Amino acid sequence: MAADDRAAVTGAKPAAATLPAPVQALVLSGGGAHGAYEVGVLKALLAGKSKSTDYQPLVPMVLCGTSIGSFNAAFLAAEWDSYGAASVGHLEAVWMDRMAETAGRGNGAYRFRGDMLELLDPARYVRQPLRPLLQLVDDGGSLLWDGVQRVAHFLRTREAPVRQRALELVDFTSLISTDPWEQTIRESIQFDLIRSSTRRLRVATTNWATGHLELFDNADMTDRRGPRIIMASSAIPGFFPPVMIGAEPHVDGGVLMNTPLKPAADAGADELHVVYLDPEIRSIPIHEQTSTLGTLYRQQAIGWAKVVNDDIGDAAMINRALDLVEGDEGGPPMVGEEIELALGRVLGRSGGARHLRRLTVHRYHPRDDLSDTGVGILDLNRDRLRDLVERGFADAADHDCATAGCVLPPRTAAG
Repeated sequence: MAADDRAAVTGAKPAAATLPAPVQALVLSGGGAHGAYEVGVLKALLAGKSKSTDYQPLVPMVLCGTSIGSFNAAFLAAEWDSYGAASVGHLEAVWMDRMAETAGRGNGAYRFRGDMLELLDPARYVRQPLRPLLQLVDDGGSLLWDGVQRVAHFLRTREAPVRQRALELVDFTSLISTDPWEQTIRESIQFDLIRSSTRRLRVATTNWATGHLELFDNADMTDRRGPRIIMASSAIPGFFPPVMIGAEPHVDGGVLMNTPLKPAADAGADELHVVYLDPEIRSIPIHEQTSTLGTLYRQQAIGWAKVVNDDIGDAAMINRALDLVEGDEGGPPMVGEEIELALGRVLGRSGGARHLRRLTVHRYHPRDDLSDTGVGILDLNRDRLRDLVERGFADAADHDCATAGCVLPPRTAAG
């Protein structure tokens, strides 16, 4: 006789069904050098040092990333099957040994073309005595060719106002070389291991030609395309040049989705651990002495904060709508327009109420500003990166869901 049948005969309550373990995801945002903070949060979560995981090591099945978060996510996807949680230690070593600025080598993300300070640095001549000079010649050729093209465009488009044509002569990205970043990616990540990984990877980019968000998964991470996808996802417009994927240019996924929550849910995750690198906007100081870079940084941070807060708010609303639809009494009752709004979001987000499930969203981000101007996202000083790792670890270890505004379904919150 089945257990439920015996319970019906004896009047005993049937044993409660064992709920399946949640599919956990790591969602990693962009933020340049501040990505070291993500590494610190990952160290705490994967080691079971955070209350948010009941002090149990987090075992993510889904890894989603945008911009520098795409690099961190892809690295974990490649290493997880071989090293598990120890992968984050290897990731930290890459940040400290390759990404960080070092004497004689620069950093592992970018360099300025034609930088005369490189010629004056004796350390750069130790390993390859001719490299600084050869690099200067190559930089000169690249800058000359770019200048010739821009002057030709200036002379060719005479119907446009002179002021507009003059402004088009200036492009900051021409001064930046991303060769160090490509080398770091190719030498740090084994893309064949991503394609065979048991972890589901999602990387977001922005198609610069169409303005649409594009998502790439494990199968897209070929040895040829994989590095370009990560480079594109982290190509901050106006600083790094667009990256061609196929026949179209792509840039930073953060233009449209800096913190990719929805791709993680679409990949099957129902417990999301979201790491983003912006504090509350009120924590970013407004300086008396304004600057263009500081203004653009604040504008971008406000946009990112709105999107992530809207997405997390939608998750909470969907949870409540599902409780309403399923007759669950958890949480305060919903009335009137709130019901209509919640049900509309459920149906709209799910493509017709398919594959609906409650989401748990834990959010981790710095309590204060990691950089009071936009310059900080480019600062790869080793000591600063180490400090960011330590701050990320401490914030995750001290994590409090009530203070952080995590989304806990009523059943979870009630224990």
